[in-house]
Amino acid sequence: MRRRVVVTGIGCVTPVGNDVESTWESLCAGRSGVGLITHFDASNFPTQIAAEVKEYDFGRYCDDPKRFESAGRNIRFAIGAATQAMNDSGILDSDLPPERLGVYLGAGEGQQDFMLFMSMVAQAQRDGQLDLQLFTKSGLELLNPQEELELEPNMPSGHLAGLFNAQGPNLNCLTACAASSQAIGEATEIIRRGDADAMLSGGAQHDSPVRSDRIQPVDGTLHAQ
Repeated sequence: MRRRVVVTGIGCVTPVGNDVESTWESLCAGRSGVGLITHFDASNFPTQIAAEVKEYDFGRYCDDPKRFESAGRNIRFAIGAATQAMNDSGILDSDLPPERLGVYLGAGEGQQDFMLFMSMVAQAQRDGQLDLQLFTKSGLELLNPQEELELEPNMPSGHLAGLFNAQGPNLNCLTACAASSQAIGEATEIIRRGDADAMLSGGAQHDSPVRSDRIQPVDGTLHAQ
């Protein structure tokens, strides 16, 4: 018999709402999340509008926000959406063994400090060429090792596994706009073939070259039934 898989919990953080209820209300009302960019100075850019997440309170979803001071907003938003989904599913109150709960996300790299990176490139210029030794030296002096680690695409899924004690399969895919849908599909197949009984799945990504607020993750939990 083909193992049935269903969505049992949903959570989201979006430009039109920081939870499922407010997002759905905005969608039904046709409310736009686009407005003037507020998270960095866009006055010199030809486009000065974006769909930013607004008034997000990370402290609602994390007992120790300082733990994630080096993490990008993609990780913080993923934690908020995932916490909503896990609470909605009721899985935290179940007796599911930790090794039967996994995570599969569709997530890209974190928020790079574009201005810092370009200053490193500028400092390493010598006669129109990049001096790799100078570039490496400035990187060692200027870059924060923990923040650079948090940029890795595997970090959101790793953090979620740690927060929810998910000791089952932990994977991430990076396939541009298809990533979240692929992650949910792959998580479904993991349950169907019996490698897990529940998966936390969805996506978290950002599209800005600076540390901004334009991340739109949606996470959900899948269960075998």
